[in-house]
This record gives sequence, structure tokens and C-alpha cells, in this order.
Amino acid sequence: MKIRKLSLYILIITLILVTFTGCSKINDEEKNIQDKTNEEIDFLEDKILTVVNRYAEKQYNLQEGGINWEEIEKDIESINISLDTIILDLSEVQISNNDLVNFSNELANLNIAVSSKDEYQFMQRCSYLYSLLPTYLEKYSEDKNKINIMKLKSLMVSSFVQSNFFDWENAKATIVLAENKYKEMMDDVDYMEEYSYNLNKVYVLLQEMKNAINLEEADLSRIKYINFISKI
Repeated sequence: MKIRKLSLYILIITLILVTFTGCSKINDEEKNIQDKTNEEIDFLEDKILTVVNRYAEKQYNLQEGGINWEEIEKDIESINISLDTIILDLSEVQISNNDLVNFSNELANLNIAVSSKDEYQFMQRCSYLYSLLPTYLEKYSEDKNKINIMKLKSLMVSSFVQSNFFDWENAKATIVLAENKYKEMMDDVDYMEEYSYNLNKVYVLLQEMKNAINLEEADLSRIKYINFISKI
């Protein structure tokens, strides 16, 4: 009888250990997938912002005039090369196939704009591609600060692109959306308490960008955009 009780006890303990080990393994796998996906989002953010910022800083401008499209091609080539791996990794989290196809199509449109040497479409595609990243991130991540900052950056990229091509009506509307996003971040009491210093800095830089856009000064807007991105 004692042996049977002991055997039952060992069996129960074994089942508990297996269950917890299995749960731990699943949690570790989920964490690894999320970490990998975060790396892909960070990679895309870095590559897209690098292109936008180099454009804003006029690093692609040729001395004899015009745009150095070959340099731009080099800068987006790393995204093209990595696209299959990125799509595969992003599909592991709650990002739909439609979202992933949309990103792939927009990257194709970016490549077409570069091949066609269409400066306006090139910047529009960059802006739109970047705007997709925070929407992907919030589907699986609980990092509220990262999501908020990326959404704010996306609106700043859009307002810069619009002002750069003298689309002042849309630039003004977009900067209002950026202001509303900032207010939303401020209204979150817990978030505000944790990130109050950064939010105060964001406010000053955002107002500088807004003032430049309201003045309809394209070059000043470009400078204020660079300042915002470099400090946030």
C-alpha cells in the first residue's frame, strides 16, 4: 500500500514538473519570437529613418545638382535583401498576411520610385513604410513608450515630407495629429509620471516644428524635423 502511494506521489510530482517545464518552454519560445520580431522592427526603423534623415540633411544632393540615386539604392538594398527573412519573422506574431503583403508591395513601390528617379514618390513611400511599423508593433508588444514614440515620429516624418513638397494644408493637418498624439500621451497619468522629462522635451520640439509649418517655411521645417528626430 505504501509503495502504491509512493508511486502515485512520484507520478503527480512528475506530471507537475512536466507541465511547468512545458509552460516554461512555451514562454521562452514566445519571448524569443518577440525578441526576434523586435529586432526586425528596429532594423526597419533604422534603415527607413536613415534614408529619410540623409535626404533631409541633403546628404544625397550632388554637387552639380540633383539627387544621388545610386546612394539611395545602396541604402535601401539591405531592406530588399532581408525582406524574406523579415516577413517570415513578422508572420510569427499577430501580424496578418495582408499587412505583410502590404509592406512588401510598398517596398516594391519604393524601389520603383527610386528606379524612376521620382523624388516625390520616393519620399511618400518612405513615409508610408515607416508609418506601418508602429501599427505592427502594437499588435504584439506591450511597450507603450516605444509604440507612442514611433507613432509620433511617423507623424513628424509625414509632416516633414509634406512641407518639403509645399503641401502645407496636409502638413498643418498632420502636425495637429502629432499634437493630439502628444496630448493623448500626457492624459495617461501613469505614462506621464514615468516619462515626464521626455514628454516636456517632446512638447518644445513639436511646437518648434508646428511654428515652422504654420509659417510655411520649408527649409525651417526641414531643420526642425532633423532637430526633433535627433533628440527623441
